[in-house]
Amino acid sequence: MSRAKSLSDARRSIEAVYRERTPQSRGLHERAQRALPGGESRTATFFKPYPTYIDSGHGTHLTDLDGNRLLDFTFNSTSMIHGHTHSEIVQEIQDRIAQGTAWNAPNVGQVDLAEMLCERVSSFERMRFTNSGTEANMQAIKAARAFTGRSLIIKMDFAYHGTYEGVELNKGPGGWGENASPVSPGVPCNAADNVLIAPFDDVEVAEWLLESYPDQVAAVVVNPAQTQGGLRAPSAGYLQSLREMTVRHGALLIFDEVITLRLSRGGGQGLYGVNPDLTAVGKIIGGGLPVGGLGGREEIMGVFADHQPPQLPHAGTFNGNPAVMAGGIATLQLLDPQAFERIAQMGRTLAGAITNAAREAGVSLQVTRIESLLGVEFPDAGDTANEILELVTLALINRGYKFATMMAASTVTTEHEVAGLGAALADVLRELRPAIVEVAPAGIR
Repeated sequence: MSRAKSLSDARRSIEAVYRERTPQSRGLHERAQRALPGGESRTATFFKPYPTYIDSGHGTHLTDLDGNRLLDFTFNSTSMIHGHTHSEIVQEIQDRIAQGTAWNAPNVGQVDLAEMLCERVSSFERMRFTNSGTEANMQAIKAARAFTGRSLIIKMDFAYHGTYEGVELNKGPGGWGENASPVSPGVPCNAADNVLIAPFDDVEVAEWLLESYPDQVAAVVVNPAQTQGGLRAPSAGYLQSLREMTVRHGALLIFDEVITLRLSRGGGQGLYGVNPDLTAVGKIIGGGLPVGGLGGREEIMGVFADHQPPQLPHAGTFNGNPAVMAGGIATLQLLDPQAFERIAQMGRTLAGAITNAAREAGVSLQVTRIESLLGVEFPDAGDTANEILELVTLALINRGYKFATMMAASTVTTEHEVAGLGAALADVLRELRPAIVEVAPAGIR
């Protein structure tokens, strides 16, 4: 059997079941493409043959337009840490919206949520709110440049810091450093002029770049744990070394904790014991509404202070929106130390269930866990890994489970639900094993 036929036969069978159960999604996707390019406003939600259109979400479950229930292990890209429509969070947002949705003036929610975050995250002395993680990273980098008077930043290869052209760059041909290459059309080539690329978890290259560009690097930008291209924890001492070398070279250290803030009460920096100068946050701090923020040392965050005029203007019609702040406050109030312990334990249980499912099916599958975050890969499948994951994901949707390469446990996820996913995944992998044997024999145990 040819490689193409093996995969295409598996896809044809799985898609036939999917099409049968989702006619309303199919119809709406056809309609959507007449009004939206590709039928969407968000990259990465599309999959073949067409995406599932969700009608509602409650707790750990989503319901699509056809009435199919999906047990969710993605939680809107890890952002819904208390699951969907948590009653206390919804109530706080509703109460706030009833008093007004937005106005050209500050609101008490900004102050309350900023104080809560400053109390939890040890490096936060001042906070500023945005509407997305992209904006948070963009403003953090601008603040670093304004504060240091320097232009260059060092970012890690493959790291995702949002859809801001100043960071949509990865390593180009050649060695590390001045060879950044745009990740997509639309990013101007000269965006690379101020970006140096280093590998994640490599102290020597980062040090070499700082020494090679003396007094020119404004900041080193890094995710405390790699979350793009596979989940990966930092080696012992890596983040501390970045902290020490940036101090020596007069550069700032920026953490992107849009995802990793959920790793502990103090975020990834609390888990690993390293305080950056600035941090971008998002996802879990908005109660399910669009949100971002940045926090850091008072003297650096002071570039945003509204002197006349501010050194670094930062406007935004919906920055610190009162409904978003209400959702964020309610979310953090529910995230006590016991909640973090529960989701870390559930993450451990989830990792075990996925690992056991792969072992039972005789398929090589790698599971990486950092507290409540999980990454899943087929490390021996080569260039077919993505297609195999797509088929696994679609087959699990047919069985009522929402699965992805990046998953997370929520405070409302149960061991029974995790066991259900494990059993369903084992079935899927057993059914796909013949196709995997054909295209990736190294992926079979």
